[in-house]
Amino acid sequence: MHKGLLKLALVGLCAAPLACASQVRLVAADGSHRLVARDAGSGITVVLTTESWAGDSAYGEDLTIVHLLIANMGSEPLLLAPGDFELRDRRGFDYALLDAGGAFQAIPDGGDPNAYVQAQLGYDPGRSMNYETVRTDDAELGRLGLPWGVLMPGTQMRGYVYFEDVRETANHAVLVWRPQTPDHRPLAEFGFDLHVSREL
Repeated sequence: MHKGLLKLALVGLCAAPLACASQVRLVAADGSHRLVARDAGSGITVVLTTESWAGDSAYGEDLTIVHLLIANMGSEPLLLAPGDFELRDRRGFDYALLDAGGAFQAIPDGGDPNAYVQAQLGYDPGRSMNYETVRTDDAELGRLGLPWGVLMPGTQMRGYVYFEDVRETANHAVLVWRPQTPDHRPLAEFGFDLHVSREL
């Protein structure tokens, strides 16, 4: 899939009352909604939470949304980039990350924070361009999304990451993140096994 600009329309998944009668949720293997992974070598900790979307419920119905808290307790700067994440089901089908365009930048010592308020920040796409750019009229996805940039040692960042919806077409999927330094040296690899729970 090539990268392109996607204008997201809010389209409900339930086309009939019967379809709306069941609950479809993304969970861990034990049915919980939180997964924690730590890599001792890099000092990176990731907390992934499913079904925690705090925004417009229509987005939650149309997208697979996970919340990530990423802490960099290592000694290397850590690149957060959309092209370093992938979601794939057990059949090998990929579900594109939807990049809402948020970004951050560390303010240099003595710098004026107000000078960065209106700045349009660019960011490194990461190892792959296999993601889509998404913009919404209400800008909610960008405001609540995990921003891209360089996470310095001793800091953390959090936000939502959006993918094409896996829940209607698969029973299992793996979310993989391959973090790297800003100069593209691999740091670790994280894999989160996710399951689709369907309850009537």
